[in-house]
Amino acid sequence: MQRMSGIDPMFVYSDTPVTPMEVAYTCVFDPATAPGGYSFEAVRAHLAERVPTMLPLLRRLMTVPLGLDHPRWVDDPAFDLDNHVRRAALPAPGGEAELRAKVAEVMGRPLDHSQPPWEMHVVEGLAGGRVGLIAKVHHSVIDGVAGVQLMAQLLDFGPEGRSPDAAAASATASTAAASGPAAAAGAAAARWRPPSLPSGVQLVAHAIPSLVTSPIRALGALREIGKTAVRMAQRALDEETPPLSIPLGAPATFETPVGAARSVSFAELGLSPVRDLKERFGVTINDVILAVCSGALRAHLNEHDHLAGSDQVAGNPLVAVVPISVRGDSPDDDQGNRLSAMFVPLANDLSDPIERLLSIAAASATAKAQERAVGYAPMASALAEAVPPALARPVIRLGISLGALRRARAGNLMISNVPGPDFALYFAGMKMVAVYPLGPVVDGVALNITVQTYNDTLFVGLNACASAVPDLPALARSIVAELEHMTVAAENAYDRMGSIERQARLARMARLAS
Repeated sequence: MQRMSGIDPMFVYSDTPVTPMEVAYTCVFDPATAPGGYSFEAVRAHLAERVPTMLPLLRRLMTVPLGLDHPRWVDDPAFDLDNHVRRAALPAPGGEAELRAKVAEVMGRPLDHSQPPWEMHVVEGLAGGRVGLIAKVHHSVIDGVAGVQLMAQLLDFGPEGRSPDAAAASATASTAAASGPAAAAGAAAARWRPPSLPSGVQLVAHAIPSLVTSPIRALGALREIGKTAVRMAQRALDEETPPLSIPLGAPATFETPVGAARSVSFAELGLSPVRDLKERFGVTINDVILAVCSGALRAHLNEHDHLAGSDQVAGNPLVAVVPISVRGDSPDDDQGNRLSAMFVPLANDLSDPIERLLSIAAASATAKAQERAVGYAPMASALAEAVPPALARPVIRLGISLGALRRARAGNLMISNVPGPDFALYFAGMKMVAVYPLGPVVDGVALNITVQTYNDTLFVGLNACASAVPDLPALARSIVAELEHMTVAAENAYDRMGSIERQARLARMARLAS
């Protein structure tokens, strides 16, 4: 039995039937490399071998009676792989439109919390004989970085595969993560003999130590809030740093109340032109991704007459919530969520793509420095630990139902960038040719754009409330077109910038990031 900690319980409390807090990967595989070709039986056998090495997938949630403490992760004695792995087929012609529709259907249906909160859909009938996999997990189990680690335990470095113990032991080596828990996963699974589910009395007994220390945690939360306030005041008074931004009051775009229906789309960007822009202008990969999304959103909103060019939006550009991993090297940091966030104005009021890039780079550097100086993550974790669960869940649900969270939104959309491996991976012998990550949408932040690097390509997954964001496939196409547009604009802009001006820009950005 393990107590949920940090911000993980908040993903459970904010989960509703229309806003399930779930992350997913849509993978596409080429079965030509698989010994003997593709068969569902071979895929199931592969999962039956690997899933027992992935202990977070063997646990389910149990709530503590009366909301006395946060929920517990418990090993599920009734675990059955067939409850989590489904076989599906796309209608002809099995192209991207049919795959998008299937993924949207999966993303719009909440997981069953009476069992480990994950599922996988093996999707047949893709064009060209390819095979898809939709892997969906509740956000309380993993964040983006932990998701890459978990996927690495399913995948292999070659079509010949590896033993379960070798898969577990090498998972973190491929993702530069802590080695302790993954290396032990195979051995732990081999002796995994879950007891029966705990009774209500046992859950209460397990919660008693937390109840005793709850006043201490409350004091710790107040202390952390005070320290954060002092850090914010110090930064606001520091004349050598940019103004402090308060992450509230984003413009009204995409503020439609979120419904259950989802729209999903995909895009692919070459890593080479993104790296070239990074080197040309002395910015980061993440800055380029944000600028690409900004230009695409500007074009998309103009196309759909959402006042993108009016004073209302031009004077108050869209704000992106950008998650930041604060995962450490401790073995205790192998799973769950270790996240903070920065809030970045997307400069979509600027017409020149290079000006947008440089403006976003400066804003990102400021936001990153602010996050480091202020420390949102410790405060969020302390608050999550201190607020009584019996109060947290109803207050969050009430805020969602009344639209209070939507009106107090910190941003208009979420944009995540997760690093992945720069080499090919295989699943049941099949080469992975695409992996599109998908993050959740919440009331007030109805569009989630998640990017993951894999094998010299940036794979972009877009998940949105279907009623809030019109024509999502067109937005995906705009993302691809915007990178091409920026690349062309960069040639002229870079030639126009004199060396003194360019060095001055880079020096200013370096000071902002320090």
